[in-house]
Amino acid sequence: MKRVNSILLLLLVSLIFSCTNSQSKITYANTVTTFKQYVGEYVYEAIGVTISIYTKAEENDNQLYFFLTGEGEFELIAIGEHQFSLGGEEEFKVEFKNSENGVFNELFLIQPQGTVKAVRKEKAEIRIDDLATIDENLTARGFSGVVLVAQNDSILFNKAYGRKNSQENGLNDINTVFSICSITKQFTAAGILKLSMQNKVSLDDKLSKYFPTVPDDKKNITIHQLLTHSSGLVGEIGDDYDAITEAAFLNQVFSSELINPVGTAFNYSNVGYSLLTLIIEKVSEMDYETFLNAAIFKPSKMNHTGYVIPNWGTNEVANGYSEGAEAKKPNEENWSEQGPYLNLKGNGGILSSASDMLLWSQAIRDHTVLDEATTSNYLYPHFEYNDGRANYGYGWWIENNDLDNKLVRHDGGGNLFVSDLWMYPKKEITIIVLSNTQDIYALSIARKISNFLLAE
Repeated sequence: MKRVNSILLLLLVSLIFSCTNSQSKITYANTVTTFKQYVGEYVYEAIGVTISIYTKAEENDNQLYFFLTGEGEFELIAIGEHQFSLGGEEEFKVEFKNSENGVFNELFLIQPQGTVKAVRKEKAEIRIDDLATIDENLTARGFSGVVLVAQNDSILFNKAYGRKNSQENGLNDINTVFSICSITKQFTAAGILKLSMQNKVSLDDKLSKYFPTVPDDKKNITIHQLLTHSSGLVGEIGDDYDAITEAAFLNQVFSSELINPVGTAFNYSNVGYSLLTLIIEKVSEMDYETFLNAAIFKPSKMNHTGYVIPNWGTNEVANGYSEGAEAKKPNEENWSEQGPYLNLKGNGGILSSASDMLLWSQAIRDHTVLDEATTSNYLYPHFEYNDGRANYGYGWWIENNDLDNKLVRHDGGGNLFVSDLWMYPKKEITIIVLSNTQDIYALSIARKISNFLLAE
């Protein structure tokens, strides 16, 4: 799915929006005499999210940065006294307040949708909820979707909320099928690695091996770089549901300008994963979904996952909801007979249930699809960016790689659906959140749950 800058998806509980960086810089002498007063970690206590404020030089750099783990880095541009715009966007501001002993203790994120307050970490009292409290909050909020929590092969929590459609029996249940959005990328990456296990592809293979028309500036892009979003390719070339042929897709991708030189920077690219989809089809000589069904879904007993192969019941797939109004089911959008076209295929839009996604987490742990060595490679932080503050593997964000609380996760969001999958492999914890609304509160649930599970 189209991935907006989700820095504040975890902080906002209303609308999705996008921020862009700006090169313009404004300096206010009384604001930036020293950045030490701002630098540190601030906690948004409602969901336990940490915001990092930092500079990059050893002493008094002239630029301040805002970072949320796994979501990205934004420049803070001075616009007033102790006030900055986020990435140069005047409507999104960061303001520091409550100075004590030469440092500020409070950070306010000011946005059109409302203001969020974060407290310097040393001053914060992290709220540790429990499952009962989270259940109450989800019900009170009117959350629509399914939440599943499992540990050590035991399901701790599995509950559905809200409606999947307007029919009389149209309430969500624990088997409701949702679009999992960009979590789809995990299956594309696993498919590539499965072919690598079979010695049918190498992760060092270049695009020129599979696409004879690839131009010189892109011919040396490797499969590894596509998997890690380090190819330099653009994020997308059109709408998810645009009908587009393979030839037209490749022509637009290959004629686009690189955002960065190949292999030098992280740029989240749906296009890159659609190219991986085409490589899977060329090597396997199967349609993408047919290959995934044979190589991944059936071995994992995931009978309710796919685009068009599962025999979806008439009341099985959730409709999306926008501002309370019922919209289409994902598979009622402009799809071909084989599912979505290439702007979405392989990078998003696979349909699944929470119970099937739990089977997937178990298949990863049990090496049902990928052997132990390949699984380690799958869940390894291959590309480090933002000065080591974020890492991407093959279809996963990776945190705390060398610690007992290693986290592998991916979220997804589209016009109507939100998804989130968190796995703590060493602790055998899986948290799954699937929603059929734009309520970005869904992306705070896994963190709330992990806060108390890890504290136990």
